[in-house]
Amino acid sequence: MPKRRTDDQALLDSLSGNLVSAIAMFPKRLVRVDELVHTFHMPLSHIQVLTLVAKKDLSVGQLSVLLGVAKPNITPLVDALNARGLVERVRDNTDRRIVMVHILPEGLACIEQIGQTIRAQIKDWPEQITHSEMKRLNSALSTMTQVMDLMEET
Repeated sequence: MPKRRTDDQALLDSLSGNLVSAIAMFPKRLVRVDELVHTFHMPLSHIQVLTLVAKKDLSVGQLSVLLGVAKPNITPLVDALNARGLVERVRDNTDRRIVMVHILPEGLACIEQIGQTIRAQIKDWPEQITHSEMKRLNSALSTMTQVMDLMEET
């Protein structure tokens, strides 16, 4: 089992403070999530499922854990994305009880369009945000996704 880094109280305080601030700011300042929801006519939870299965096929159970949503609530999300032709359900070859969610080419195209919309939003950021700050933010986000991927593995 990996060692927990709980001995640095100042670091824990800083991390928790930054995460609390990010909860409120991320959906409105970095990415205008409401615009994505409106433009693509799908709730954020559907966008989240699409982005997760774009990386790799996931079971309904895995999606439940990653999103912190009960399994019975994942089924309607997958059904809605399936009805739009963005994902399909595939039975696992080794255990037929497991239903995997696989992204379809139309789903990948939707993810690409979401990325283009976010790129357009970034271009609209205030000019006071320098190129250097954007590079630092990109690096921080890259580190953040790497850390979250590590958390998924444990």
